[in-house]
Order: sequence, then structure tokens, then C-alpha cells
Amino acid sequence: MTVLKPSRRGFLSAAVLLGGAVGTGLLSGCSGGSSTGNTAANSKVALPAYIPSSLVEADLPGKGAAIQAGFFKYPLDNLRRTVEAAPGKGSSLSFLTLTFGAVGTAKEQNKYWQFMNKELNADMDVQTTLADSYLQKVQTVVAGGQIPDMVTFGSNYPIPQTPALLKSKFTDITSHVSGDAIKDYPNLANIPTEAWQATVFNGGIYGVPCPRPTGGAPILAYTDSFAAAGVAAAPKNLEDLRDALKAVTDPGKSLWGVSNPFSAAYYGRLGNGSPNNWREEAGKFTHEIETEEFEAALAWAAQVKQDGSIHPDGITVEDGNRLFAARNVATTLGSATGWPGVYAAAVKAGTKVAPWVAPAAAGKSVVLHAGSPYGFFTAFAKTDDAGRIKEMLRIANYMASPFGSQEHLNITYGVKDLHWTDKNGVITPTDLAKTEKGISFSYLSNAPIPQFSPGFEEGTKLIHEFQTKTEPMLISDPSLVLFSDAWSNKKAQLNTLITTAINDVVLGRKPVSAIKSELVPAWKAAGGDQARKEFEEALAAG
Repeated sequence: MTVLKPSRRGFLSAAVLLGGAVGTGLLSGCSGGSSTGNTAANSKVALPAYIPSSLVEADLPGKGAAIQAGFFKYPLDNLRRTVEAAPGKGSSLSFLTLTFGAVGTAKEQNKYWQFMNKELNADMDVQTTLADSYLQKVQTVVAGGQIPDMVTFGSNYPIPQTPALLKSKFTDITSHVSGDAIKDYPNLANIPTEAWQATVFNGGIYGVPCPRPTGGAPILAYTDSFAAAGVAAAPKNLEDLRDALKAVTDPGKSLWGVSNPFSAAYYGRLGNGSPNNWREEAGKFTHEIETEEFEAALAWAAQVKQDGSIHPDGITVEDGNRLFAARNVATTLGSATGWPGVYAAAVKAGTKVAPWVAPAAAGKSVVLHAGSPYGFFTAFAKTDDAGRIKEMLRIANYMASPFGSQEHLNITYGVKDLHWTDKNGVITPTDLAKTEKGISFSYLSNAPIPQFSPGFEEGTKLIHEFQTKTEPMLISDPSLVLFSDAWSNKKAQLNTLITTAINDVVLGRKPVSAIKSELVPAWKAAGGDQARKEFEEALAAG
């Protein structure tokens, strides 16, 4: 279930932006398109060959998308280029994308932007929009008919009528990247196959992905707080976790065991083996809320609330992150992408933090919910100009340069001594970088993301150990490679129903039985059953 996933890199989690409004008017002028996105044709598409990069040997080896490679230092003394010549032809190219932070300064005053344009040999017109207004920007651009050369699409929620929009307004790049054709773009060939699956629509490949690690979410735990409460090690089962959360709670010291109802419920969901959004068996889809595991998880979380272990002010994920950063709670739900910042902040504050695995309930097996293998993909505006397509692919290939390359250093950090400084291999961004790097070149494409936290080697080891241990426990969402227009249009509404029900049950406003008697019927009627039907049809068509 993607409700309130606490990583901002899930591209507007819980479908806040593109979860429903796009379907009304955005595609006027586009052909209809099926809700399945021509899945039968999609299954025949030859995805790009996967050729992992061997440019730099990691300190801690990765494995696919689930276990990130770990690096202790940036190899500044052995940088190599992966792109021999500037990829652009000196032309102007427009790119519509978004940012989760402040928008960078304008190109005329932005030395990072100017530097990247020189590197690319292209006049990149990057139209960066704040994440919470990106939907409106996309609507306006599509309605106006002037599609930028490159446009960001995101994960966690599909844009309604995505197949029709792509077929009408964007370019099928299959012949340029399918199979061994991708060898012309070796950095793009380094992108895992799972990420490319997200770009397949209408029997073709319609974009270049930005891969993301799929490892599951850890419980972030202040181990020194637990040790002070007599909990010396990570709990071995779900009841022990409940006891530990109760033991660490001390309202007199403004400390509670867990940040919010969602996190508590998520611990219970993992410990009870609850599905990752959907469960598919023999072609039939069952949503997580329809399972006994989900009900058991909420019953457990309600007990945690009755123990007094949930912070009284913690409702949203944002509350949880804030309370954890302030050390008002001992645990919250984390993410692999957010781990380096969490660990660094803990060390600087003189505290100890570790990624815990949610322990199993009695008679159950622990699962971790695998994340989406991509965060974004970039689609190219419809054109028959093969030279233009190849130029954009070369630029995407530059953007996908792997960790340890000169190009990756350029994209990630900018110009030495201007945007970053180096001390014994530890890169530190300057104040200028903070104002100029809001320009989102990296959302055009990127290499697989490693675990790299300069100066915090132990933190990199801890998350690598967590991912290695939990990789066999990962379960995927079977709907990720399918398309349902009902899911696209109704997902935000459906997720709101679920979030409300979680809070109602965990906070004691309603009994667990309300999940089956109230939530499930309401969810089905609001579009859940139609989404199920479309996913099943899409799977059968493939």
C-alpha cells in the first residue's frame, strides 16, 4: 500500500499530485486508449539489455535494485569519464520537471546551470516546478499544446490515461534502446531491467527511467534510548516490539515509543506478512485491506496505542519525521534513501540510531514491501527526427553516468571550490550549491543510487547489512507493471479512505471489525473493485 510512504523520492507519495485531477480535461484531443495500456503488446517488447557498469569497485557490493552498493569515499583521485564527447549538438532543448526543494536561481545567474549546459553542449531550458504545483503545470502545458522536448513522469501513482497521453504526444523510442540497441548508450544500459518495465506502454518503450532502490523500509530506532530503558537488542517478535515501545515511553521526558498510527500499523503489517498493496493469486487480485493480515496488524497497533506508546501529536508522516528528528519518539518508519541523513544527524547530535527489521507475529513470517524500481521516467515529445531523438538519448546517457565518474560528480555536486570542497575524499557542498542546485537535471535520468554518506562509514555498513538481511523477505506489488485507469483516477480517494480507517482503528475510534464492515465496502464502491477488474484484465492480456 502506498499510503503516506515517508520518502519524498516516491514522487509525491499517496498520489497527492497526479492521483486524479489529470483525468478531467488533460487529454482532450488525445485518442482514447485502453485502461490496460495494450498489455498484450507490451509483453512482447524486448527491454534494453542490462550491462552493469564496472567503472568503480564498491566498498560494499550491491545486488540488483534491492541491495545498494556502498561507498565510503568518493574516488576523487581516480575519476574517469564515461562520455567521450559532449552529447549535445549546440541546440536548445526544453525539459519540464519538478523539485522537492527550492527552485534554483535563473539560468543567467546560475553558474551550475551554465556549467551543465557547457558540459552537455546544449542550451537546456529546464522548467523546474515545485512538486506541489507540478500537476497544474502539466495540465497547463498539455492543454496549451506546446509539449517540452522532455517531460518528467513519476511513480507511486500513474498519470490517468497515461497510455493515451504517451501515444498521442510522445515518442516511441523502442528502436533506439530495445535489446542490444542500448549499447550505443552504455550508461543507460547500466539501468536495471525492472526500471525499464515502467516505461513500456502501447507496445513500445516511451521513456528513459530514473532507477530507485527497491529495498524495504526499516524501522528507525534510537538504540541508546532503548538501552536506557533496558532493551539491549532489537526485538525478536512483534510482542517483544510492543513491550519495547512501552518500556521506552516516558511522557515525563517527552519521549514515546512510536511516532504515529501509520508507523505502528506498518510495523504490524510487515510482522504479519501483509501484502504489498495487492496480492495476486491465479490471476485474481486481493487488496491488502481485504486480508486477515491487515486486520491483525491494526489490532496490534491499537494495542500499542492503548499502551500509551504512540505520540499524542503524531498523526501524519510529516509529524513522525519531525518528532523523530526532535527525539520525541524512539522509532518511526524510515527509508533507504533517507537513511544517510538520519544517521548523520544522529551522530552529530551524539545519539545512536539503527535500522531495525520489523519482527514477526506469532506463527507468521516477516515481509518487507519492495519499493518501486523507478522514481521517474523522462518521455520525449513526439518527433520523427531521429537525430533529435539520439541527441536526447545521449544527454540522458550523460545524466545516467555512474557513481565515481567525472560526469556523475559534475551532475551531483557541480564545480569544485564553487559548489563543493574536498577534504580527504569527503565532499562538502558550499552555500552557493544550496541556492543553485534546485535545478533538477538529475530527474532526466540517473544511474543506480548507491549508499554514500561522506564521513559516516558505519552508517553505510548498517544499512547495507539491513538490505542484505532483508532482501529475501521482499515482496513486490504485482500491479506495478500494469496500468489501470480507475486506479489512476481514484487512487488518492481510495488511499484517503484507508488512511482514515487506519487512524480510526489505531486511535480507538472504531473497532477492527470496521475494516471489513465499513472500509472494504466503501473502498470497493469508490473505485477499488473497478481497479481490481482492470488489473486482472491487464494481467490476463499479457
